[in-house]
Amino acid sequence: MSYVDNSHEKSYVVTYRELIFTFIVFSMILFVLFPKDLLKEQILAENSNYDLSMLYLKNLLEHSPEDESLMLILAEQSLRSGKKDLSIRLLDLLLNSKNRVYKSKATLLSYELKKEDYYYIKNDEAQKKQKKELKALFFKIYIQQMYDEEEIKRWHDESLFVGNSSSTYFFTQKLLKKDAKNIELLEEAYYLSIKLHKPKDSLMYIRLLSKYDASRSNKWLFDEYNMYVNYREYDKAELLLKKHAKPSSVKWRTRLADFYLMRKSFTKASNIYIDLFNDSENYKTKRHYFYKATGALQAGSLFSNAAHLARKYEGEYINDKSARQYILKLYISTGNLEYASSLSKRILRKEYRL
Repeated sequence: MSYVDNSHEKSYVVTYRELIFTFIVFSMILFVLFPKDLLKEQILAENSNYDLSMLYLKNLLEHSPEDESLMLILAEQSLRSGKKDLSIRLLDLLLNSKNRVYKSKATLLSYELKKEDYYYIKNDEAQKKQKKELKALFFKIYIQQMYDEEEIKRWHDESLFVGNSSSTYFFTQKLLKKDAKNIELLEEAYYLSIKLHKPKDSLMYIRLLSKYDASRSNKWLFDEYNMYVNYREYDKAELLLKKHAKPSSVKWRTRLADFYLMRKSFTKASNIYIDLFNDSENYKTKRHYFYKATGALQAGSLFSNAAHLARKYEGEYINDKSARQYILKLYISTGNLEYASSLSKRILRKEYRL
């Protein structure tokens, strides 16, 4: 210690070493006189002087180096005082703690710190490494259920960030329990169920989307149909198509005809196509369905039927060069040379006005 004499008045000046010595002595007195748990409570209650709290904690840790509760408190106080590196080092030690509470808190806090740092990393390789560490921490949080049930939305978003489809699906389902009509969540659950090969769930979500997403109900119904086809549930696919193939719905009738063509029910397919032909007013549309109707019969080797059907409507295409050529080729390919000859004569009379 030292004194300064100024006009016979003495001032006492404390050196830095004496200050540290005093602090250590004071800490030891606190450690001896006060129960450790009481000191922890006092430190946790300190909301202003985090550096001072950290000094107390470090001193306590010197006396109890295996005390994980002190390590966790010091990690939290280090974070509050802006000393992230120290906090991360302490948390890394606690990640393998046998105490579930400390391990969970350390894992959650580590994830939060590493996620925050992730966005400040400029080097691509370093950022990839950090992302890998985040994925591992997230997986622990998810598998060991370290998350808070009140923060499901947050962990749903984190699952998207780390790219873990299984956990995203899990958290999406949890969110749907609270908001069962949420179209965005239902759509997400539907596509995830497809990705994760859960057909029963996919079907359930399709039906819910058909119910609640009225503006796109046809899209979801068609997805349901495609799912039946993909899983070879053809009876269910046909029932669905027939239910919606009403006279006013050209799309569903066309889909039913296409389905029969795919299933090699060629006559059924041709009959629907020709009905669509008869119900159409647009010339190009009619010609399209005419080609489909005759083509379906040819695909089924029903050559005579195809030729008779073409013969029935050839008069409508006498002025259409490409359609006439199509019909002539059909007659010749099916062996109906008499029909081909007759149509050729009609075309000549038309061309040369005989």
